[in-house]
Amino acid sequence: MTGLTIFTPTYNRAYILPQLFDSLLAQTSKNFEWMIVDDGSSDTTKELVENFKNNADFKIVYIYQENQGKHVAINTALSHIKTTYFVTVDSDDFLQKNGVETVEKKIPFIDKEDKIIGIASPINILNKNIPDQKKIDNNLVLTTNELKYKYGYDGELTLIFKTDLAKKFEYPVFKGEKFMLESVVFDRMDIDYKFLYIHESIVNAEYRQDGLTAQGKNLFLNSPKGAALAYKEKMNNNQFSSAYRKIFAKNYWDYESINNKSFVSKLKNIRSLKLKFHMIVYFIRRILDKK
Repeated sequence: MTGLTIFTPTYNRAYILPQLFDSLLAQTSKNFEWMIVDDGSSDTTKELVENFKNNADFKIVYIYQENQGKHVAINTALSHIKTTYFVTVDSDDFLQKNGVETVEKKIPFIDKEDKIIGIASPINILNKNIPDQKKIDNNLVLTTNELKYKYGYDGELTLIFKTDLAKKFEYPVFKGEKFMLESVVFDRMDIDYKFLYIHESIVNAEYRQDGLTAQGKNLFLNSPKGAALAYKEKMNNNQFSSAYRKIFAKNYWDYESINNKSFVSKLKNIRSLKLKFHMIVYFIRRILDKK
């Protein structure tokens, strides 16, 4: 099967899902299906989706799972997606009218490129005062980390993936933890694959108080094993500069320390001798400052 799956993970978002549904109805191209993974909602999401199915002119797939977090919902979706491409569109976002059509026009540029895993499109943020993003050359082929750290782009992105390649990168799951940084997967992808960056936005977004972004550091504190893993891999990744790896090492240490009090075992997880030495000096200085 060719085409595109628009995948939406959702949790108690029945109040806002109609906005996304309406944007799908308005698409200039209908060569897509909509997959919704309901992450244990207790509201009327299931009934709402049944109503969507009765009024849609495209295929809708609904999957329910116990509440486990967005990263597990992504794993669930990947095990069911059959289309060649897929894109994640969060439940509080919605598509530009020509969003699917824009993706279709860009796919020929990457379809036969084995080392390009997908397309990166800047998200159009509607309700947040942010400075203009740094202009990046259109149709630039790069990793997500090159885009951020080399070119200085820190905006939100919509990523359209080749499904067969994305299926190689499941999110790690820790029992009892419901959050995992998406960069865990993106950093792993960056080792072998790149994205085609385009200027066109296909998704509009609005920041909401019940969104993951608004929940901030509490997400990390409630899922410390996942946070520690993310920063452990970043601090040991030679693609990052020494300055960033020092920051990542401190973050790793903080979250790892929630479940692991052993100084030696944490130090062993730092591969670089220079970084090990930096952390030792860092803690010596902290001890001396307290005196």
